[in-house]
Amino acid sequence: MAMQRLKGMEINEMLGAIKRIEKRIRSSLSSVQKILLTTDGSVTRTLEVLTGKPVVVATVVRTLIDADDALAKDLKIKSGEVVNYRVVYLKNPDSDKALVLARSWTPIRGLNESIRRDLTSSDIPIGKIIISHKLETRREIESIDVIKADDQLAEAFKIKVGDSMLSRHYRVIHNERIIIRIEEAFPVSSFL
Repeated sequence: MAMQRLKGMEINEMLGAIKRIEKRIRSSLSSVQKILLTTDGSVTRTLEVLTGKPVVVATVVRTLIDADDALAKDLKIKSGEVVNYRVVYLKNPDSDKALVLARSWTPIRGLNESIRRDLTSSDIPIGKIIISHKLETRREIESIDVIKADDQLAEAFKIKVGDSMLSRHYRVIHNERIIIRIEEAFPVSSFL
């Protein structure tokens, strides 16, 4: 049986999503915000270039969970399979303020031991894990949106609950298999 090729948003879909976001927030996004929302490269590396400083991970949550039906469908795995769930702040080492909040879901089955160890027990950005293990991957953006900050996001970014946040969901794919699903968010007031 042939494997179905995973496909993310096309450029015209991304541009349409950006226009809808700008309409909702009644403001134009900056070029940097557009790049962060649409890049299929390393956000960590982009943040390091933008800030001129290293980017470190502050782990908030790291736990193994069993995939429910919805998560299993998103990751193209069986319900009940073990998934590493991780919530981190990407930030500069000299600041308590997050640059980006990232949530990730990584199916454990099929990962080699050293990658599994880095994902489940270290504070290394996913982009750097991919580079250090020389994984040939691609990122497929699933969605770009504007959300409202909840308590966790407000605290991380030193903003108010309900403030607008830019958000994206994407999959990291290796050998036509989803190895990580990621949600990233940052305030509309960042990277202007």
